[in-house]
Amino acid sequence: MTISIDRVHPKFGARITGVDLARALDDVTFTSIFEAFNEYSVLVFPKQALSDGEQIAFSRRFGALEQTISSIANTPNVARQIADLSNVDADGNMIDPDDKRMIYHSANQMWHTDSSFKRVPALASMLSGRECPPEGGETEYASMRVAYDRLSDEMKRTLEGRIAVHSFAYSRGLVAKGLLRPEDEAQVPPVEQVMVRTNPVNGRKSIYVASHASHVVGMPVDEGRKLIRELIELATESDCVYRHAWTAGDLVMWDNRCTLHRGRPWDGTKYRRVMHRTTVAGAAPTVPYELTA
Repeated sequence: MTISIDRVHPKFGARITGVDLARALDDVTFTSIFEAFNEYSVLVFPKQALSDGEQIAFSRRFGALEQTISSIANTPNVARQIADLSNVDADGNMIDPDDKRMIYHSANQMWHTDSSFKRVPALASMLSGRECPPEGGETEYASMRVAYDRLSDEMKRTLEGRIAVHSFAYSRGLVAKGLLRPEDEAQVPPVEQVMVRTNPVNGRKSIYVASHASHVVGMPVDEGRKLIRELIELATESDCVYRHAWTAGDLVMWDNRCTLHRGRPWDGTKYRRVMHRTTVAGAAPTVPYELTA
């Protein structure tokens, strides 16, 4: 199987064609995709009409999958390896935009990296567009590698070894109060993550921040949050953002170690948007000790 790889953005991201992800991939094809993943950070696979089982099988080639945490937004009868990011309920009815489940999902419109609020943060995510609105509902991606390369040498030294605390309760609280039940919050207590990560394959460094980052260890809270905001703003400057306009059948895969992403709004009173995400677990914690602050 011969695949084609074409850039979707001057700084990162690529479109991969000539592959059917519903079929078992031979080792040569998988290796090409894995190398492209480490090189480009975001991969777009058009025309992939996958079932949940096929998406799970492809995702597992990259490692063990996370299971979706329990929340008010869980959809019955959907596999725990699938995060159902949709405005359609289990009976096929559109969910009102003012429904608490949609307010919960609206947090995905903040710049974030998946599962940075977990002790072992995610390696990769694969998002499958099953039903896509004709306007709005895009997903934007930004490279934290490009952002790192733009830092001054002084700032690179400042961030090296720095640790931020990531909290799911903190980020959901930025949207509205009461979106997490006590039992939901207990699943994901605050965790520490380094603020600079290094890709073990190619050695490239990236900053590692997100909307889940609550504060910086060893800094006053306000000062640390200001630093986090500034780093996110640097990473998401307009020339560093790839906006993906979805077509049904697209599958987009991204490297959570070095990219930020956010969903864009759409008219949820008119259009259905059905998106299924699988998430590949990371290999180890970024900070090998207990929470200190």
